[in-house]
Amino acid sequence: MLKLCEVCDNKDIKKVLSLGKHPLCDDLIPINSKKKSLLYKIEILYCTNCFTAHQKYQVKKKKLFPKQYHYRARLTNDVINGMKSLVENTKKYLGNLKNKTVLDVGCNDGSLLDIFYKEGCNTIGVEPTNASKDANTNKHKILNEYFTISTIKKIKKKIDIITFTNVFAHIENLPSLINALKKIVSDKTYIVIENHYLGSILKKNQFDTFYHEHPRTYSFKSFIFIARKLNMKIFAVEFPKRYGGNIRIFLGKKEKNLSKDYKKIIEQEKTFFKKFFKMKKIIKKWQLKKKREINRLFLRYGKIPAKAFPGRAAILIKMLDLNEKVISAVYEKPNSKKIGNYVPGTRIPIYSDLTFFNKVENSKVIINLAWHISSEIEKYMITNNFSGKIIHILNKNDFIQA
Repeated sequence: MLKLCEVCDNKDIKKVLSLGKHPLCDDLIPINSKKKSLLYKIEILYCTNCFTAHQKYQVKKKKLFPKQYHYRARLTNDVINGMKSLVENTKKYLGNLKNKTVLDVGCNDGSLLDIFYKEGCNTIGVEPTNASKDANTNKHKILNEYFTISTIKKIKKKIDIITFTNVFAHIENLPSLINALKKIVSDKTYIVIENHYLGSILKKNQFDTFYHEHPRTYSFKSFIFIARKLNMKIFAVEFPKRYGGNIRIFLGKKEKNLSKDYKKIIEQEKTFFKKFFKMKKIIKKWQLKKKREINRLFLRYGKIPAKAFPGRAAILIKMLDLNEKVISAVYEKPNSKKIGNYVPGTRIPIYSDLTFFNKVENSKVIINLAWHISSEIEKYMITNNFSGKIIHILNKNDFIQA
């Protein structure tokens, strides 16, 4: 159980949100197995000093990220486009990347490394799960392990750029990571971190982002403290729109500290604490409203199919009491590793899209569980000749009267 802030060491951390007990988002149990998912509490503590949100109860990383991990970055266009943007903007700040050595921590299937490789970079990835097997080892050096001080001994190269794309929130032991980074960062090393932004989560009511895989959710001020611990400076900050709203931080040793809009961002972040209490009320109203909407659809159409299973959807499914009596199945892209399993905490099966699109008469309605890439899902469904109604499980319209 967390007792102090892992970013600034402040002991005055306050409970701001409780979402109840939920299954782990990657606890995908094979269809026909009798095994059941365990449930773990989600309670959020907030540091009023550095504006970081923490999971009060942190599940061990080996449970969160088992060797048989199902997520693959390359299956989502929005993720790949975000990675391309990150590389382009890294070039904007650092110039030509040819012959630079890039280390991607939590590289998954090597998608970001592929983009850096095309720029002429030497590429190294660290990934503890089986996703590393899908990375191109002809192009990249891949280390199938967690990033620790012992990993650095295996790299044996001077690193120019270190990247964390939607990985920094997953780190179990932040002080240990910072100590490891200090061992590998030179005066000429740059770090690029992109992650969900706490400001966007609170502004847009993206409460499902507080799932077990995210021990921490960061503000801009969080990274000011992290930069100090690394003896580095923030020389650029961006707020990409992907995943509902991210923050992208660029760190260097010799650069000047960011000055433009620095204070304005901090002033806006001072409102975060109050916004958590508004979110509590909004969640209850969303639950009632969305339950009624889905129940009306069920009474009209019977069991409803659903599209895509991003891990965070496990939270929303549990909060809406959805199960196999209401949802017929969830459909994923044909090469998804999630196919052939149940949605965590339920007996809702996950099948290939081909099963859905090949039906002579597919459904007149489908629930999109991947609300954060709603445009991508809508285009995909239309391309595959789906003409029915798409209901997003989380939608900005859900909160208009909240």
